Amino acid sequence: MILVAGEALIDLIGHEGDNGGYLPVVGGANANVAMALAKADVPHRFLARISSDSFGQKIRSHLQSYNVDLSLAVDAAEQTTLAIATIDSSGVASYSFYINGTADWAWDSAELPGVEAITELGAKAVQFGCLTAAIEPGSTVLANWLTELANFGDITLSHDLNIRPSLGFDRATELDRVTTLNSISHIIKASDADIEWLFDLAPGANLDEIANNWTNQGQLLIITRGSDGVQVHHNGGRLEVAAQKILLVDTVGAGDTFMANFLIKLDDFGALGSNPRAKLESLSSDQLVEALNYATAAAAIVCERAGCQPPTRQEVERRLQD
Repeated sequence: MILVAGEALIDLIGHEGDNGGYLPVVGGANANVAMALAKADVPHRFLARISSDSFGQKIRSHLQSYNVDLSLAVDAAEQTTLAIATIDSSGVASYSFYINGTADWAWDSAELPGVEAITELGAKAVQFGCLTAAIEPGSTVLANWLTELANFGDITLSHDLNIRPSLGFDRATELDRVTTLNSISHIIKASDADIEWLFDLAPGANLDEIANNWTNQGQLLIITRGSDGVQVHHNGGRLEVAAQKILLVDTVGAGDTFMANFLIKLDDFGALGSNPRAKLESLSSDQLVEALNYATAAAAIVCERAGCQPPTRQEVERRLQD
């Protein structure tokens, strides 16, 4: 079972230059991951604080339509977080947010299951990141909880940075936060844009030195690079997989779908759970390439659909065969 911890919010989606207004749809990076796992019929739980307001009811209904397991979700009194997603002419989404005092960041430590409870649930991995890991006061509560899980040592911790510079975060503070979370994680996923912003680098800069620093405790690092494909840094080496050719509609949820499906393949290989670092180190290059190609195909399917509509396993396998 894979436990996903993080935000479930409402994306108000509109298109640049379109006077048709904004359509409310369920979003949030971690909600998208949970939806992708559910669509692939993978055992999972989604640990989220979901508002009881009308938007929160819409979120619950939508996630339940995907068979997302909400048995650990908190029924929160705070209002739903809103993200304004504007799709440009090339299909790429830019975001602005309404986050003050909303449900996703109000975590209390009592709302998070302890190590014993997670073990009883059979969780092999915890997927986390994006805004829930960045916005106070909940981010500190979550970081302390993740540290406890890291010290336990039998659960794979997977961190997807998903940096949102539009929220006005201080670069140095964000770098310190990310570095701390990376140090306790076993899998790290970042886009090249995430890393370039954190280190104030020009687009296209060489990221190998940063990658080496982020993997010096045995972590597996994935760097997504849009149409330039994906890199994985592992066991001191680097592998690359090309992006698929797509008929782009938009990129909403593509990275989240990639992450979910990468974990799915690692689980197929028995690479999640007890002794996380040793299991990841034992992965062969062929297995990693297979996992990357699988996740890339899943993300490509989402890019050819409006919004985050993750594929089934059968759809991904057909895509790879074709």
